[in-house]
Amino acid sequence: MWKFFQSLGISLKAYGQALPQMFRKGYRRYLALPILVYLALLAGLIWLMMNNINRWLNLILGWFGYNLGELEAYSFVIVIILQILMLFFMSSLFKYAVLILLAPFMSFLSEKVEEEQTGQSNPFSLAQMLKDVLRAIRINLLNFLREMGLTIVLWLLAFIPIIGLLSPILIFVLQSYFLGYGLMDYNAERWRWRYGKTESWMRSNKVAVTSVGMVFHALFLIPFLGWIFAPAWSVIAGTRVALDLESANQTFKA
Repeated sequence: MWKFFQSLGISLKAYGQALPQMFRKGYRRYLALPILVYLALLAGLIWLMMNNINRWLNLILGWFGYNLGELEAYSFVIVIILQILMLFFMSSLFKYAVLILLAPFMSFLSEKVEEEQTGQSNPFSLAQMLKDVLRAIRINLLNFLREMGLTIVLWLLAFIPIIGLLSPILIFVLQSYFLGYGLMDYNAERWRWRYGKTESWMRSNKVAVTSVGMVFHALFLIPFLGWIFAPAWSVIAGTRVALDLESANQTFKA
């Protein structure tokens, strides 16, 4: 229990320290960049939702021999639930698309935070940067698929009386963990950790990882301003958390 509150405290403290740091000289550029990415992604997301949501649903239902018209004849509620699930899927895809597209820049930001806090710097290597970007894409795609699979299971549990009441909370916690994982993986890639060690470290520090993801998730619920501040703020905080945990656990980089 003590470790739970300690990890939670480290994460919340890091966000408090990251807020003024985010507006300092050399950091503000990382706030401007997401605006361009968001405008492009948001336009694409709106287009998909407004024009293609039923088309995608019909495509998926076609695999099982159904279409929306047939389902609507049985229950209008089923159609509404399917549309909500599709919107949920697209919003999750939007968050991960942001993390993937911003990966090269957020990696530099995380490195800048570590260099300022520890004095350690890493020489620039284009080849290594490309490897790090590919790693970020691979891990975020993997986390997205894992999150979607587990979320579907939790959505099914939502139809079970009493147990279903916990389903929305569990979904939020689950999403927060995988988002925190993606935000804090910049440290693991810079420290040249293999996937197995990264996975083990994330699980060992799941409270801190989930806390970082929860704030990011909450910020994403705030239109425009939250979307702009969430990536840089969360990466700075996530980096500080990782450094604090490594220092506290007295572990060594691999």
